[in-house]
Amino acid sequence: MDPPTFYFLTLEAISVGTNRINFTDTPFGTDEGNIIIDSGTTLTLFPDDFYSQLESSVSSMINATKVKGPEGLSLCYDATTDFAVPNITVHFTDADVELQPLNTFAMVSETVSCFTFASIPDFAIYGNLAQMNFLVGYDTEKQTVSFKPTDCTKN
Repeated sequence: MDPPTFYFLTLEAISVGTNRINFTDTPFGTDEGNIIIDSGTTLTLFPDDFYSQLESSVSSMINATKVKGPEGLSLCYDATTDFAVPNITVHFTDADVELQPLNTFAMVSETVSCFTFASIPDFAIYGNLAQMNFLVGYDTEKQTVSFKPTDCTKN
C-alpha cells in the first residue's frame, strides 16, 4: 500500500481579533480532515467563500492604504508606513495556533506587504509561511500534528 501523500488537519475556524469565522467547507470529501498541511506550499489557501469572509475581516481591522499586489495576492498594503496587523488564531481540532504578523503578512517588494492567505476553488492548504517559527511535530502512530512556537533564528 502506498504511503499517504498528504497530512490532513481539521480546521474548525479562524479568529481575527474577536471575530471567529467557522470553516464548514469539506473540500476533500474525506473524514481524514478538511485542510492539508504542506511545507512545500508557500501561501495558506482556502475555498473562495471562506477566504472572502477572512479577507473582509482582516481588512476591516487594518488602518493602512490598500495597494495592488502581485497576481494571486488580493489584500496588500503600502508598507512605507507601519501598520498594525490583527491577532489571527487558527483553530484546528485540539490545537489553537496563534499566528504572528510574520506568518500573516509578507513583504513582496520594498513598499508592499501582502496577506499570506489566498483563495483557491474547492481546496484548502496550510502553507509554509503560516508554519514559520513553529516546530511542527508529526506523530504518525497517534496520527496527530502539534505546533510549538519557537524562534527559528536561534540554534
